[in-house]
Amino acid sequence: MDDDLVLNLVTEVESGSQKHVPGRKGGRWTDRVKANRAAKRKDRPDESRSTEPSHNSIERPTKKARQDFQTKGPADYAERPAGRSSTQIISSLFSSNPKFDQPASTNSVKILGRPSNAPLGDSSTFAGLGLDPLIINHLNSKMNIANPTSIQRAALPALLSNLAEDTSSRDVFIQSQTGSGKTLSFLLPIIQDLLPLSTQSYIDRSIGTLAIIIVPTRELAKQISDVLEALLTLRLRPPDESPDDPSSGPRLTRWLVSGLLTGGATKTHEKARLRKGLPILVATPGRLLDHLQNTASFNVGKCRWLVLDEADRLMELGFEETITGIIKGLDGRRKLAKLAVEEGKSMEVGGWDWEKRRRSVLCSATIREDVQKLAGTTLVHPIVIKATHNEETLKAADPSKPHADVMAEVVAGNMKFTPPSQLAQKFVLVPLKLRLVTLIALLRSLIAQSQGKRTTKVIVFLSCTDSVDFHWNLLGGTTMEDDAENDSESESEGEGAGEADGDNLNSQKSAKANGSKAYEARTPLLPETAIFRLHGSLPLQTRQASLRGFAAVPSGKSASSSTASVLLCTSVASRGLDLPLVRAVIQYDLPTEGGATEYVHRVGRTARAGKGGEAWSFVSPSESDWVNWVQGKMQGDDAQSEKVTLEPIGMDSVLRKGFGGKGSDFEARATEVQLSFERWVLRNSENAEFARKAFLSHVRAYATHPSDEKHLFHVRNLHLGHLAKAFALRDAPSNMKGAGAKAQAKGNKRKDTAQPHRASQPSRGGGKNKDKAEDYDVGDAEKRMEKVVRAQGRLTKQGGKMLSSGTGEFQIAGGYSLERLVNVRT
Repeated sequence: MDDDLVLNLVTEVESGSQKHVPGRKGGRWTDRVKANRAAKRKDRPDESRSTEPSHNSIERPTKKARQDFQTKGPADYAERPAGRSSTQIISSLFSSNPKFDQPASTNSVKILGRPSNAPLGDSSTFAGLGLDPLIINHLNSKMNIANPTSIQRAALPALLSNLAEDTSSRDVFIQSQTGSGKTLSFLLPIIQDLLPLSTQSYIDRSIGTLAIIIVPTRELAKQISDVLEALLTLRLRPPDESPDDPSSGPRLTRWLVSGLLTGGATKTHEKARLRKGLPILVATPGRLLDHLQNTASFNVGKCRWLVLDEADRLMELGFEETITGIIKGLDGRRKLAKLAVEEGKSMEVGGWDWEKRRRSVLCSATIREDVQKLAGTTLVHPIVIKATHNEETLKAADPSKPHADVMAEVVAGNMKFTPPSQLAQKFVLVPLKLRLVTLIALLRSLIAQSQGKRTTKVIVFLSCTDSVDFHWNLLGGTTMEDDAENDSESESEGEGAGEADGDNLNSQKSAKANGSKAYEARTPLLPETAIFRLHGSLPLQTRQASLRGFAAVPSGKSASSSTASVLLCTSVASRGLDLPLVRAVIQYDLPTEGGATEYVHRVGRTARAGKGGEAWSFVSPSESDWVNWVQGKMQGDDAQSEKVTLEPIGMDSVLRKGFGGKGSDFEARATEVQLSFERWVLRNSENAEFARKAFLSHVRAYATHPSDEKHLFHVRNLHLGHLAKAFALRDAPSNMKGAGAKAQAKGNKRKDTAQPHRASQPSRGGGKNKDKAEDYDVGDAEKRMEKVVRAQGRLTKQGGKMLSSGTGEFQIAGGYSLERLVNVRT
């Protein structure tokens, strides 16, 4: 076997007769291979071979002498810990990488298109669309919004209540580009519809909930709730009107209050607020259905608006049955409330227009088959609105047609989902074991280019939660100081040293020691940069604190010092989040679900509302065809639409900009950074466990690419030894299952033990397939995956076992168990 196929593999050779080594598995086939190798070495003259080998550590025959680091460079550099025999070989970053043709970088400056999601610069105004002057004044003075965007210009006339009866009673399907102001397109009509009720003396919070907005994630729910609260602080009188003027209009009361219902919050507090009344409510599906079924004081009988935002994401996460239950619950409570009024059992004062039906608004970036199904069961005679449509949209829709026919017409002429035209899209071809140092170099260059600005923010997307946790802890705990003595002691003791040094600081403890917050990490590799993380398995308070910390914009005296923020996250942050000053989005791991649509959603976190931004994608040599594939998926159907292209950037250029130096100095500096990461992993057993779990979870997530993408992403194409290098691991991938099982056995103190893991069993094939993903320990990950899926309520029964029907912690596709996914080979 080639030495470069595995990392740090210690080979034990018995000279002379074959002697069985306890603890080694593989069967008779492995013994024969060892015997053949030993015989060849014995027959081959080698003066440097040791004549008195020890039982525990027998050095391999000396190879051809390597040149010094100073004379040949880091390609053949190997670190030798002090006080130890050279039993570990640290593979080089810049040798034994697959040969591939780097795409030629274009030196010319690419001219980006006109912003496609910016506010319109023409004569379009909110007043011309029929918006209330009080709301217009608040948008101009408090929120600095003067002109509507294209989607707002198209949607507001259809949603405002001052239109003809044939259009105001119809439901609306909104399809728009990311970052185009879709949130205001449904919030403004809701406020304008409920504002006239403020003239009624009997109207107050006790009237109940009149508008419900359903979103897929807690972060998006909090963001919409914040925008809604900012809108509800509007002045209830024009600024030039005196309250004592008898000619002034009717006095408006301030009763519109917004509420938030999300999983992870205290239900007791939510019930108390629902009892007082929340006229406008933003909620996630699971918690909303819970209150509909179990909270008697939840008054939704008069609900007039129902908005389903990010409907395609709601369907991906398996909320179809939950939404169906919500709609049935709303209809049932409306019937009960109406019946109580007719029978005279209601205690409410004043009248109510029970003939006015509830309007539904569905917002989605794409019109896929599952979204069409949801629209068919939720919307009645829908009007489909796109950002490219103008006033002729209403005329094109025939009210006499069934809603299914209208949706079919829309799908037939559906435009592909494209990113903003002003977004600069780039990609870098990176070998697997250079991924980590290339990421650090790219972050350093992006942050350095923003020096002198108020702040800069970068979002990095990873494939799974374990990978997010590992990289966050790694960056927060790595130091570039020379600590050779401590490192050698730690490495020589192995796991025992990690247990004896159990009080070593991890990234959270070191953050506290440096005066940082527990959810914030810092590293000397990225000066003046705060690093945050976000994924679905974090506690709600940590998720909200991380998002607030990343989105914070320094003001006043703190703005004089340039600061930067980096957010490590999974796809939970890919939908709807409007984070200010995001300069770049880095897709360190390409999407495992959603294809080109998920890619566009991720890159849409930057270049919002007409502003510029960059999108970077890390592509391995075996995935190079993905670039042409995703470009073809994003081409618009319109013949006049501009071609969407990803600009190639050379890996050496990224490393040189990030680490600096002359000539090939960046290789030596990148090697030093990699070695500092590896020393952090070796520091204690906790750090090593972070790295192992992240590596294994990444392999499992990689196996979940859909079948139509297997020609681009396949586990067979992964060189697991090189991939382990990207997780700062020096162990061979075949050795990780044993170390992971040992660490889990030590940490598991429960008496009721489960069945033995597959990793502890002998591998089939006599060790021939050591590096295959099927040999890894999946027991702990399977339990954690099912626990997360159960908590989120996305469950279906299949074969008597509870399985995920959507994406979960490991982004597992529906209908597959974790153990089956890691065995995918076709």
